[in-house]
Amino acid sequence: MIAGRLNEVINILTPTEVINEYGERKTTLTKTYTTRARVEYNNGSRRNENDEIVFDYSKTFTTYPYVPVVETSVIEWQKKQYRILTIEYRREYNELIINTELINE
Repeated sequence: MIAGRLNEVINILTPTEVINEYGERKTTLTKTYTTRARVEYNNGSRRNENDEIVFDYSKTFTTYPYVPVVETSVIEWQKKQYRILTIEYRREYNELIINTELINE
């Protein structure tokens, strides 16, 4: 891994379930880890869904292999949140590759 290419700061958010005083279960995202990563743009598209224009973006984040990330985590970068699709460890380069898509909510 070439550490000089890790030029962006990302936050790893973990979903936690909270029960309020009415018994309602709500999922909140809690920041658990901050690290540096390389961000690569994969593709993007625009589609019409339920008479609403939705922009789909796909990005790849490359980071250190010791970052505590799982498939249920969410990555926050530049005030946008990305859902994790796959996590892949490349042993020959000692790096963790995370494929994501933009959360449109």
